[in-house]
Amino acid sequence: MVMREAGENYLETILILERKSGPVRSIDVAEALGVSRPSVNKAVSVLKKAGMVDQQPYGRISLTERGREKAAEVLGRHNNLKRFLTIVLGVGEEAAEVDACRMEHVISEETGRRLAAYIGSVMSRQGLEP
Repeated sequence: MVMREAGENYLETILILERKSGPVRSIDVAEALGVSRPSVNKAVSVLKKAGMVDQQPYGRISLTERGREKAAEVLGRHNNLKRFLTIVLGVGEEAAEVDACRMEHVISEETGRRLAAYIGSVMSRQGLEP
């Protein structure tokens, strides 16, 4: 299934919030993304139909195994891109965050794998933790 950028952003945000503070509410997602609760509810409905999240009516949002894998994949691409931009290119943190968020949705799987390997080797040579 090809997922659109917005769906990937929701999954990534749910994963980040879950790791940070446990169970995720729609208001948490709305605040993190700067969107309305009805927008979150609509997105969650689409993600639920796609088998990416579970949510009882008005309950907490949780990632399915499939959703967790996709969210981790997106977050990994984001982190690798941000590291590349900051460590290799010397881009400032804020610009790197914004650019990585845009770029994470358009790079191919092959480019993502190669970028991860490259970042890992650069970080190892610099004595940084990957």
